[in-house]
Amino acid sequence: MAEDFGYAWRTVRLYCPSAPTFLAREWVQAAWKQLLAARRWSFMRGTLAVPYDGSSPYVTMPSDFASFDIVVDTAQQKKICTDQSLAELTCADPMHAVTGPPRALLPATPGPNGEVRYEVYPHGSAATFSGYYNRQGPRLTDGQFFSGVLADGAEVLVAGALAQAALWPGTGEKPNPYFNAGLAQTKANEFKYGVQMLSLRDDEQAPADLWDSWEQADCGCGCSAGGDPRATDACAW
Repeated sequence: MAEDFGYAWRTVRLYCPSAPTFLAREWVQAAWKQLLAARRWSFMRGTLAVPYDGSSPYVTMPSDFASFDIVVDTAQQKKICTDQSLAELTCADPMHAVTGPPRALLPATPGPNGEVRYEVYPHGSAATFSGYYNRQGPRLTDGQFFSGVLADGAEVLVAGALAQAALWPGTGEKPNPYFNAGLAQTKANEFKYGVQMLSLRDDEQAPADLWDSWEQADCGCGCSAGGDPRATDACAW
């Protein structure tokens, strides 16, 4: 059975009963943030399906968008470039006069309501962008079950939380018997090792990329042809 947030913080309190509930919860939240920062986990990957009508320069990403994993234009059957900046493409095409099917998605200013937007380059041709994106990691909530390799690996989060619990001296009225610097280091090492083991499992369980054989679109900045616009005098850097 999958483990949840409640299981994690209650387990922390079993080891460190002098800690208030809110503190045990925050220790687990902190361990969760550290785990998410360790790598791009497959259980934090979302499916991308963004239609583009060609009339606007921009497409809007899902509300929980963090970064791209892979994006393809299904009509062209080509991967879309997502790692170039607007400045790099402007060097190659100062007026953005190039036409044709989309080649790249460039970070743009947020939308009117703060939504994440990307500029389509070139724009004007309708397309459907599909693929995967990495989701933002929200705060854990009551009743939230862990998924992926973490579904039966919540003990890793417990170890990370206990590393913090062992550094908490408690209060003057109620000292923390779990307070021990050596134990804190032991639990921190246990947490790091656990993250490494989950990472290996995640690599094994992550679905194979469906678009490995698809050609990369030429984004227009010269990188696909092996050139580097910064090595030319196309513009001043």
